[in-house]
Amino acid sequence: MAMVEPHHIRALLESQIPGATLVLDEGRILVVADAHVHHATVVIAKETLTDKLEAGGMSLDQLTDDHIRHLAMALNNMVQKPNV
Repeated sequence: MAMVEPHHIRALLESQIPGATLVLDEGRILVVADAHVHHATVVIAKETLTDKLEAGGMSLDQLTDDHIRHLAMALNNMVQKPNV
């Protein structure tokens, strides 16, 4: 199964796609527009991720490589164990 990697998080956060969403689709982790997630498993939407970061008192400018690695690990765990 595909794994969420730090470069996926960066791609999502840097995406200019309207409604950018990180998905698992046919064994691949992709950033797609929210209109194209109907057949994929949603990992997290850019808006949701940025809202959660801001709620925790962190701006995108403050994200370090370590933060992004931890985010990737957490999201990967969600993808690997979706029903837990």
